[in-house]
Amino acid sequence: MRKGCLPNLVTTAVLFEGTGFLLRRKLIDIGLVDDLFSGDVKMAWEKLKPIAEYYRKQFNYPALMEWFEYLYNEMQKREQTLQSTQ
Repeated sequence: MRKGCLPNLVTTAVLFEGTGFLLRRKLIDIGLVDDLFSGDVKMAWEKLKPIAEYYRKQFNYPALMEWFEYLYNEMQKREQTLQSTQ
């Protein structure tokens, strides 16, 4: 990992963790999230997932980035639904 990369990863994780939490609480619409972040959520989670899984095991903290993962899963469901209706 490049030096100085960690703060960017943490910032990204915190942004999408919070967005996922808001989505789960139904305080933000998934269409709005899709309009704002579309591919960013997918790209970021797929890159950070191995890191999240490592730290979940390392620190016995299975809830680490759970709302980010939730956001990713919901975005995937939305994409599949939109593709099936076209």
